[in-house]
Amino acid sequence: MGVFEILVAWFALSLTGALAPGPLSAAVVMQSSKHGRLHGMLPMVGHAIVEIGIIAAIILSVQALTLAPLTIDLLVGFGGFVIILFGFLALREYRYKEEVDKKEDTKLTASSVLEATTQGAIVSILSPYFLLWWFGIGLANVTLLMGTLQVGVGTVFIAGLLIYLTHVSTDFLFGGVLTLGTDVATKKAKIGDINWVSVVIGVVQIALGAWFVLLAAPGLISLIS
Repeated sequence: MGVFEILVAWFALSLTGALAPGPLSAAVVMQSSKHGRLHGMLPMVGHAIVEIGIIAAIILSVQALTLAPLTIDLLVGFGGFVIILFGFLALREYRYKEEVDKKEDTKLTASSVLEATTQGAIVSILSPYFLLWWFGIGLANVTLLMGTLQVGVGTVFIAGLLIYLTHVSTDFLFGGVLTLGTDVATKKAKIGDINWVSVVIGVVQIALGAWFVLLAAPGLISLIS
């Protein structure tokens, strides 16, 4: 295959990670519902920063790294616990007050931008699905793509850049769809002073985090016993 065909295949594979519902999607929806569409994309920026490190590590020959089953259980369990905490934080925003929200929209500061970007990075690093996707799918495929693309484009740096930009384009594409959908949903989901978008986000995150904790529980219990 040529360079274009290889990148198209990588784009399609990357969509399997981008389209998976999880804490990053919830972070995008939460930020978008609180501060608007543009602010909702900031968690994706934090996510993209994390993936720079991952792809750079693979390019620098860390592709031999493997995780023991116990390590996976620890990551999944801890990640699930953090996701549950984010769910409770979302539930704190269950009351909607138009006056307050309008003030928030006009007072976006460097700290609020940093908070949203950092949230995207944290939920990415601690998301069990994100980690398992990279170790189970991304790691091997990036290694293979690097070898193939270097033949076509000539240098390691350009090959790595093409792989990275193609991958994160799926994240930002999906993030854009989420923010637009959230803007419409938020306007339709306000009944009285209850912000149902935040309620749904919180419940979904708590359920998702609890599921990850339950998945990790057997391995952790066997370690203790």
